[in-house]
Amino acid sequence: MTTIVIGLDGANWTLLDEWIEDGELPNLGQLIESGVGGRSRSCLPPLTVPNWKCYSTGKNPGKLDVFRFDKIDTEAREHVFHDATDFKSAELWDYLNQEGYTAGVINKPSTYPPKSIDGFVVAGGPDASESEYRSLGSGFASPDDAEDYLREELDYQVHPKPMISPSEKGEEEVEAVLDLISLRFEAADRLLDREDPDFLHLTVFYSMALQHYFWRDEPVYRAWQQIDEEIGRFLDKGHDIIVMSDHGTCYVDAVFYINVWLVENGYLSVDRSIDETLRTLGFTRERALSVAKRLGIVELLSTVVPERVQRIVPWEEGVKRDRILSVIDWEETKAVASNQGPIYLSADDKEEYELLRDELIEELESVAHPETKDPLVRGVYRGEEYYSGEYAENAPDLLLDQANGVHTSDAIGPESWYSSSGVWKGGNMPEGVFLMSGPSFEDRGLTEEARIVDLAPTILHSMGVSVPGDMDGEVLDVFDEGSIGSERSVETQPPLGADRTAEDRSTDDVEQRLEDLGYLE
Repeated sequence: MTTIVIGLDGANWTLLDEWIEDGELPNLGQLIESGVGGRSRSCLPPLTVPNWKCYSTGKNPGKLDVFRFDKIDTEAREHVFHDATDFKSAELWDYLNQEGYTAGVINKPSTYPPKSIDGFVVAGGPDASESEYRSLGSGFASPDDAEDYLREELDYQVHPKPMISPSEKGEEEVEAVLDLISLRFEAADRLLDREDPDFLHLTVFYSMALQHYFWRDEPVYRAWQQIDEEIGRFLDKGHDIIVMSDHGTCYVDAVFYINVWLVENGYLSVDRSIDETLRTLGFTRERALSVAKRLGIVELLSTVVPERVQRIVPWEEGVKRDRILSVIDWEETKAVASNQGPIYLSADDKEEYELLRDELIEELESVAHPETKDPLVRGVYRGEEYYSGEYAENAPDLLLDQANGVHTSDAIGPESWYSSSGVWKGGNMPEGVFLMSGPSFEDRGLTEEARIVDLAPTILHSMGVSVPGDMDGEVLDVFDEGSIGSERSVETQPPLGADRTAEDRSTDDVEQRLEDLGYLE
């Protein structure tokens, strides 16, 4: 028996319930009938990073020292982007290896560059990238023979081609995502047979891009039908199967342009930039990419045009992510934000800093949509108080919990700080899914609640492995009578170090990949 985790990026029951009830997703329906699960809540912000690591480590970001894809250092006035080597924690497969179990990890975000484990790691999107528009041809898997096998036997691709993006989301781009979904499951099935690991993790990632651009429309329905069919590969074979997501997806009915709000309220000061000039003239990244795709010169331009020049070209919404730093008047700026709501402050002394935080918390928690009067923010938290652990003090100064249906964008350029629509039709929300089915688990259906950090300790316990004492999660009460999980009490063990064997690599290219998809929008 293998314990198989199928990670479905951005899945939640609101998205899937109607299709499951109508019998359109029969394999998921079978897992629900034979298993136990319910809603899982991710850590804030509800993003791919940090939450895939929160799952695999059982820890909140305050123990990982990474709080989202990137961060803004207001003291150094720098934009810092993270890769897998920045996370300061061992993962659940490290503990499985320690007990003599082999493990395989396929396509989980935040695994690039891949590290060596007793088994294999195949790094995935969106972070495993050669450049903004060029997919990684090598160095995406460890050990080398696993990569050679995938490339030679399956013509394995890390990213869809052509890449779906805010400007290009036609049938060709949709089909590329659907092809990649099948390729992921085929790779998992082949490696399961070839390597026979005790534990296998597979993430389906780019279906989330479809949900961002189409919400529940036909392309997303097709993707979920395909995912459900592919899940059937692993059913009725005696495996423990765990389905989970890093966060959920909701329909976006309001966009909160938080940096525009900070400008209008005197917290952020910006100067006119070349980005704004180009945008005014109609020269945007969306239009440039669209033309390049039609002419078939995307890869040529990605190699000929320097990245520093590519980054100057603005999105239609305006200036975003690291380009924001280039337009800030730092002497007049007190606060700047990233999308999904992390806010970084610039203050001269501790007293001013705390007064500024108190003021922003009060004002942001009262922000409401001017037309509907619905609140845009559920709560604002001090980073070091929301998180816990030795790295909590490195957290963003403030953390915004956006209301359901709200997407918080960092774009500077929109005329108003709110809108009823934006780049994404589907936005991120904390409520995701978890579902456990197989010989080890009960069959109580969707009756439970969990936190994403509860999954790693529950998996370890189900396989007879003691739970590291520094994990935040708890072992869930989900085990069937006679299983390992029900027969033994929960035991703890000292945590492993976070040593990595992967080589540090430049993250500029990864950053570009995320931006193209809109993840750093």
